[in-house]
Amino acid sequence: MPSPRRTARDDELLTASVRAFAARGYFGTSTAQVASEMGVSQPYVIRTFGSKLELFVRTHAHAGAEITRAFREATGEGFDPERLGAAYRTLILSRPEAVLVWAHAFSAATAEPEIGVESRRQFDEVYRTLRDAGASDLDLWAFMGRGMLMNNLLLMQAPHFGDRYDFGPLVDLVFGQRPGSPHGADGAPRLDQE
Repeated sequence: MPSPRRTARDDELLTASVRAFAARGYFGTSTAQVASEMGVSQPYVIRTFGSKLELFVRTHAHAGAEITRAFREATGEGFDPERLGAAYRTLILSRPEAVLVWAHAFSAATAEPEIGVESRRQFDEVYRTLRDAGASDLDLWAFMGRGMLMNNLLLMQAPHFGDRYDFGPLVDLVFGQRPGSPHGADGAPRLDQE
């Protein structure tokens, strides 16, 4: 069993790996780029995590755990789509890289079977978390569909470019604001603010 120090170091390295893979996904990110984000050498990354594929699968699991944790913490008294949606929106605003890695994995799943296995496992974990909170499949269709719209808008960087397209009002509705305005209709902070 790994020592607590090793676990803490792995957590730190995987958090950096999430940042590295968020921008370009599995296919567009090299292990050298991940190593640079981690502040270690590329040989260290390979020794520690194995192949790029193994590293991405672990990174994807790390990012997915954040998403599942956000939902579990928000289930409270049961399935409340508004409360759970607000938790997911907060995660997107505070840690978009976790959601981006999760979304990138879905697109890589068809080409890399191991990523597909992990993607389906994580999707099932979120599904079970929400079902256990009392959601029906019909509830989940609507709720998770909205979440996937958020993921796709995030992948397209739509919150930063919505004012250039006719879909800007949709971006405002989904995220509550655009970077060009100080606050959205709900008074939420802008996406580009910390």
